[in-house]
Amino acid sequence: MSSTVIAPYAHLGEGGDYPIEVNFAVRVYDNKGESIPPVGELGYSLKGGLRTNRIGIVPLLDGRKEEVGKAEVLILVAAKPENMDLPLVQKCGFTTIEEATEYARQEHGDEFSRDGVLTIFVYKVVELYR
Repeated sequence: MSSTVIAPYAHLGEGGDYPIEVNFAVRVYDNKGESIPPVGELGYSLKGGLRTNRIGIVPLLDGRKEEVGKAEVLILVAAKPENMDLPLVQKCGFTTIEEATEYARQEHGDEFSRDGVLTIFVYKVVELYR
């Protein structure tokens, strides 16, 4: 069983809810500031945790969790840091697995400590609002 968080994500989730297990949006995460690709281009975003399992069109969020467009999630890769491929982690803006792991620990402490995995979204930007 799980609980849900209603606000501030009620407008993003299916049926008005935002279940913890499912991320209905891609939030851009990297260690070099925000870098949202142009429409039609691929992006890679790192998260610490397993609760991200939405494929398809989702809201695209900036670093402040503001919706800035739509993205299509194409691939999700979740693995323990020691099993994550370095080239994929580097596409998210990190030099080493250790650097990515430390970032996930700082940015997603609860999720990372619970699941112990790095999750990477591979997404294509479908639409930008600004």
